[in-house]
Amino acid sequence: LTLIARRSRFFAGTRYLKRGVNDAGYVANDVETEQIVDASDCTARHRTRLASVVQVRGSIPLFWSQEASRFSPKPDILLQRFDPLYSATGLHFLELER
Repeated sequence: LTLIARRSRFFAGTRYLKRGVNDAGYVANDVETEQIVDASDCTARHRTRLASVVQVRGSIPLFWSQEASRFSPKPDILLQRFDPLYSATGLHFLELER
């Protein structure tokens, strides 16, 4: 079993300080995790059997933020910018299709 996590460098930051999406379509705290399972038969030669699953996670691709406060366990979500065409959200999903 192999587990690989790739963290994006484009909009990285701490969990409570970076939220949402930037103008280029990169979401905050974007991580791609791949799990590879080697189910090869050790007794038989040249019978390699691999399986792989990839999971992508990150912030919601909208312009939003939250005030970090230890006094409020569920802080309000603040929409930072009005984006009627959701252009940054569209860029995010186009990048996922690649």
